[in-house]
Amino acid sequence: SSAKNMPMNLFSMLQDDAPPADDAAATPAPAADAPAPDAAAAAPAAAAGGSGVSFPDDYPNSVKHFLLLGAIGMFLGAICFLVLSNQRAKTTLSHACCFLLAASGAMSYYAMWSGLGVSYKELDTTPRVIFLGRYLGHLITMPLALYNLTLVLKADFPSTFALIGYDLMMVLAGAMGSSTVGSHKYIWWCVSLAFGALVVVDLAKRVSDAGSDTAKILTYITIFSTCFTPLIWLLGSEGTAALGLSQEVGLVTIVDLVSTVGFGLYLTLNYDAVFEDDDEKADSQQYV
Repeated sequence: SSAKNMPMNLFSMLQDDAPPADDAAATPAPAADAPAPDAAAAAPAAAAGGSGVSFPDDYPNSVKHFLLLGAIGMFLGAICFLVLSNQRAKTTLSHACCFLLAASGAMSYYAMWSGLGVSYKELDTTPRVIFLGRYLGHLITMPLALYNLTLVLKADFPSTFALIGYDLMMVLAGAMGSSTVGSHKYIWWCVSLAFGALVVVDLAKRVSDAGSDTAKILTYITIFSTCFTPLIWLLGSEGTAALGLSQEVGLVTIVDLVSTVGFGLYLTLNYDAVFEDDDEKADSQQYV
């Protein structure tokens, strides 16, 4: 805005300081390129959007703390899963998935904490902070958690493929909506919500057939995290901005830790009870 008002302010200043008409001819005209230094200085600010916001420098302290908490929690979870896996006679798919989802989550949160892939958009109704690292992390962690759950539920390959496909489409639609301005972003949110509903409905049908309490609890954790994803999008900065940035980041961090580290710890510590010491069942999908 300062760049736009500069010519008008300069014009007014020249009018106020203009010499009388009799002396106008004797007074040398100002150089045409006199305001060039000021204009050149204002050009970078205008090109940068005028906001001057950069991350991680402009994060609120609470946001920094939540993102750091997520990175440390995921990192410690990955170390724990790696230790538990190495204590077994052979690595299982469940242990490998738990390690990979926690490791990718740690990388995602560290990237957000360091400001990588974080953008500040002022083009929408309200300014928005977009965490692209969150969507990249969810593209890895959520399908891995679902795949782990299908091992517990002993789902066949077509069902597993469909569940993971629905989940990927949900996350991708949310990412597209976060990069869209105006009312069009809510179309992407509806698409994300529809694919999330497909995941929830499919898992809800399987709860009654879950063989153990452990399988049921893991299913409920996954259903909760799936329902939470489009809800926090709607209430957070991508949607209506009803929540503050600190509240949004704090809630997402807690849910991510529960749905990855909490999910993985509960599964790995009860692994033998879930699979009845039959590792071969967990290490292969049933293609029936």
